[in-house]
Amino acid sequence: MKKKIDGVKAAVEMLQHLDLEAQQRLLADIARQDPEMSIKLKQALVTFDDLQYLTIAMMKTLLQEISLDDLGLALRGASKEVGDHLLSMFSINMKRDIEDILKGRPRPLSDVMEAQKRIMEVVLKLVERGEIVLSKDKSDKYV
Repeated sequence: MKKKIDGVKAAVEMLQHLDLEAQQRLLADIARQDPEMSIKLKQALVTFDDLQYLTIAMMKTLLQEISLDDLGLALRGASKEVGDHLLSMFSINMKRDIEDILKGRPRPLSDVMEAQKRIMEVVLKLVERGEIVLSKDKSDKYV
């Protein structure tokens, strides 16, 4: 029995080994041939967990484009590491507001996933514009 290979997953793994400029060039080439595939790959390249790589300055940029309600709701579905990292960036008052949303009434998982999707759409736009960088390589310094 042949093992089925997930082509998108395999392509994402290959793209992750390229630098950002090479990724963008390749995704642009793919977009000319298959725009839908390019969108799938871009979405798969950046996940909500990647927000743990944001700096405080990048988070400020992101907060200008998203609602605090969406962020609080989206954090309900995030890993503890991501939640702790993001909450550590906020002032006491803002942190309290987000925690109020986190501890609010139960919401359907679909609402949480939709909030994450809205945030990630903004993140992708900011990455494409070069306004934020999601680098898993902690040795890189951004100035």
